[in-house]
Amino acid sequence: MREPQTRVTATGRIVAIGDLHGDLEKTLASLQLARVLDIDSRGAARWAGGDTVVVQLGDVLDRGNTEIGILKLLIELDRQARLEGGAVYMLNGNHESLNVCGDFRYVTPGAFIESAVEYGIPREVALRNWDGCIQARAALFLPGGRVARMMSRNPTILIVNDTAFAHGGLLPNHVAYGIDRINAEVAAWMRRDRVEDGFAGPPFPAMGDGKSVMWSRQLSVEKWINPIDRFQASKQVSLALQLVGAKRLVVGHTPQMRGANSECDGKVWRIDVGMSSGVLDAPVAVLEIDRDAGTGEAVCRVLTEGEGFLSYDEAAMAAF
Repeated sequence: MREPQTRVTATGRIVAIGDLHGDLEKTLASLQLARVLDIDSRGAARWAGGDTVVVQLGDVLDRGNTEIGILKLLIELDRQARLEGGAVYMLNGNHESLNVCGDFRYVTPGAFIESAVEYGIPREVALRNWDGCIQARAALFLPGGRVARMMSRNPTILIVNDTAFAHGGLLPNHVAYGIDRINAEVAAWMRRDRVEDGFAGPPFPAMGDGKSVMWSRQLSVEKWINPIDRFQASKQVSLALQLVGAKRLVVGHTPQMRGANSECDGKVWRIDVGMSSGVLDAPVAVLEIDRDAGTGEAVCRVLTEGEGFLSYDEAAMAAF
């Protein structure tokens, strides 16, 4: 089983895609907006991004009917992308962790049926056997299950060149615990690895509370009521980025009512726009990180369906 990577190098563009929540249509639209996907005459998905690296910020699961289908699509695109020097990475978000914990409260009926079919139950049987759908879901998603093991290959924290990615946030205490350690321990829990006293459990800094990597919303506040809170958040993310050797952090998790935006002088980019039909059904948006041909400095642009893109300066100003 492949261990999750923590640091990778991109030679071309980097594209970040936020929470998908089981919406296949919005997933395809995001990939096409990012210029990394073609659909051929037979309806098959084909990688079209060359050496682009795509990072999906987690929460593929819940609130929509096509979860396993999206996971498999992104895995296949990753296989194709690597032949051209690119890659597709998925992060583990809080909804991935909820499902591995057996918390299926946000699973739609369609996703339960998808799970049953993936498990091997004929669709016509699944439609009449709700208990079988729930049991199939548990068999696939609980630690050691086929889908849980599939997701165990995904990092919880990823650094691509000088950009860090995490579902909810990245704070100094997470770095102190160890970002490689967090990735390895989440993977071991999802695989149901044996340890000295039983089976591996999830690390608290990854998903234990509202300050964890998967659950934190500290860096996603759209309108700061108290300027001291904004100062403290900026201070925290600046220190975390310094410790990991990155210049900016990209997060998902918290839908942004004003669309994707940046904060803390461009140190944080928030790209969950609630685009899934199971959330806000908002227009598709992705973040593109490229290099200026002259200076070599990173240029961040929010690409929005039907609206072109916002430049770094415009997006940063819009965050205030």
